[in-house]
Amino acid sequence: MNKVSSSLCRRLRTLFLQKPTSATAVETSTGEERIQKLVNQFKKKSNFSHFRGQRLVYKTTVRRLAKGGHFSYIHEILDHQKLYPDIKEENFTARLICLYGQAKMLDHALQLFDQMPQLNCPRTVLSFNALMAACFPSKSFSKVVELFQELPGKLSVKPNIISYTSVIRAFCEMGSLDAAMSMLDDMEKNDVEPNAVTFNTLLGAFYGSGRFSEAENLWSLMEEKRVIPDLRCYNSRLHGMVKEKCFSEAMDVFKELEEKGLKPNNYTYNIVIKGFVNEGNLDEVKKWYTAMVESESGPDFVTFMTLIPFACDNNDIDFAYELCKKSACLKNKVSGWIIQKVVNELIEQSKVDKAKELLKLGRSKSGLVLDKQSLSAGV
Repeated sequence: MNKVSSSLCRRLRTLFLQKPTSATAVETSTGEERIQKLVNQFKKKSNFSHFRGQRLVYKTTVRRLAKGGHFSYIHEILDHQKLYPDIKEENFTARLICLYGQAKMLDHALQLFDQMPQLNCPRTVLSFNALMAACFPSKSFSKVVELFQELPGKLSVKPNIISYTSVIRAFCEMGSLDAAMSMLDDMEKNDVEPNAVTFNTLLGAFYGSGRFSEAENLWSLMEEKRVIPDLRCYNSRLHGMVKEKCFSEAMDVFKELEEKGLKPNNYTYNIVIKGFVNEGNLDEVKKWYTAMVESESGPDFVTFMTLIPFACDNNDIDFAYELCKKSACLKNKVSGWIIQKVVNELIEQSKVDKAKELLKLGRSKSGLVLDKQSLSAGV
């Protein structure tokens, strides 16, 4: 990233990460002026072609403006981009459509798509896919289906694998799994081959909805269509196995994905750990936690938020204590109430030194407040 975009990102971060004085605070006129000044600066920097190519700057700016509810400013900076010759390039305009979608300003995304012919910008499957993608942040799943059914014919656009996967995802989000499956037939008729992303979308929906046997049948279909499953596909299958309490089969799936040269990630290990937590199997939980620590991925926030209360509930306070210490290096800190729970248990078992260590850790990392039990124990 060049100095111009890097500097602007820092200024945006400083401005938009400021915490309001209350949940219902109205921004002061000074704050409003600061935002307007920064928006004006963004528009001024847009005069430089290299700046207009900085996707991250645009995305960061829109995200922070949207977080603050400054939607009129989002429209101001994105509408301003029409002044530049880039607007005639479909890649650039498709980016703007996606940015409107990211801000949940779908009406503006639709409007810009409709304006593309007047802006001398071509509309192909690229911008068509961008428009469908813009529907997802606002959960406008029915709109995705509507666009897919209406626009290709009107615009003489042939949907590609991204188009089909988008509409399949929309059907899955709506719970219309049979309609999602029917799209595979439509793809075959139109000589569009599904890929691992397509199948993972279906696998996640079918396993998640408890339609286990149908999800398993998708694996045969993948093999038939010579689609090589990726880690996300295996994670979906693993999740389905654990959900059905088929732990032996789940272990086979884990072994298979490793044999295929895929490396389990945090999500993979957390699926298995959560399954054994639900079963109350502390020995297996510890075994898989150890494997996770030794892996390249390592435990994350979800791991600790799952394991620490579980260890306490199963009277393994030493394990809980070690987990708390291990979690200290996380960017997203474990909730203070969890550390407090461990502190209380340590005090009850007269392990005051360990309690003091965690309490000190909790104060610095989670803003932990002493409760009466800690005070009375002199911690």
